[in-house]
Amino acid sequence: MSEQFKLATVSSAGSPPFVALGLGQSVIALNPALVHFSAAGRARRRLQVAGMLELLADWEANFDLLQELVSFLLSQGLEDERWREAVSTAERLHFHAPLQPPTMIYAAVNYPRPGRASRAELASGSRPLMFQKTSNCITGPYDDIVKPAACEQVDWEVELAVVMGTRTRDIAPERALDNVAGYLVANDVTVRDFRKPGEKVSIPGPDWFGSKCHESFAPLGPWLVPRAFVGDCHNLHLTLKVNGETRQDANSGEMIFTTQELIAHVAAQFTLEPGDLISTGTPNGIGMQSGHFLKVGDVVEAEIEGLGMQRNRVVARAR
Repeated sequence: MSEQFKLATVSSAGSPPFVALGLGQSVIALNPALVHFSAAGRARRRLQVAGMLELLADWEANFDLLQELVSFLLSQGLEDERWREAVSTAERLHFHAPLQPPTMIYAAVNYPRPGRASRAELASGSRPLMFQKTSNCITGPYDDIVKPAACEQVDWEVELAVVMGTRTRDIAPERALDNVAGYLVANDVTVRDFRKPGEKVSIPGPDWFGSKCHESFAPLGPWLVPRAFVGDCHNLHLTLKVNGETRQDANSGEMIFTTQELIAHVAAQFTLEPGDLISTGTPNGIGMQSGHFLKVGDVVEAEIEGLGMQRNRVVARAR
């Protein structure tokens, strides 16, 4: 196994977004590094990456190549003049969402709530509750969360998300993690008051589309961390702070349905493609439980152990 690395989609000084490797404190543009890797005669095949989805489309082979590339860069030194211009630091770059998933599926109520049934009782004889977010919700890990003008109850939900690296259909839970490319931080931003009291609706119950699918309501990243470097995805510390005050503090091991059970559940209904994202639900501490919600000017910091931290400011929607 090579030195651990992570992946991001970044831009520099107005450049188009490009895929980069995170190595320690350095961020390395992937394509220039691959050019030098090939020129040195070390690459078994040539690869230039237009975006993260292209990298994920043949993830097993590309992950092996990335490991070889990282070993080569570290053996030669990141200060080598051949790729010095490709090496930067996170502070000098703009981080976008690591990828634009073709499909984004989120788990609802996947952590036990205070005073309710236990995890075992909730999982027994039941199945996960899932919903979908649209691609227009995606925003970067340090970009603004835009508060809809007519809504006052905008809530936070830090979540562990998995990104698929293999086409997956009808898979047993015990094999499901083998098809995961990596993990990232997600925040399932949600409006709780989209449906107003007394408003006439055709069907009672939650309005998933109206509550979940607003622009900027799916911050992702900053990093996509390969599965091989994460260890146990059910023993990760999740936190979320609003203006520096901790609101959520939990461990991913508290999930009602495990990550592999969620993957198997979704893959029983349709084929998951490389790059598809499944977000695994949020722990206790959401605003709906306390009656406190996000206001314009608030700063939300969502962090998961080993995966990085998002920092998003809440702004008003421009008229």
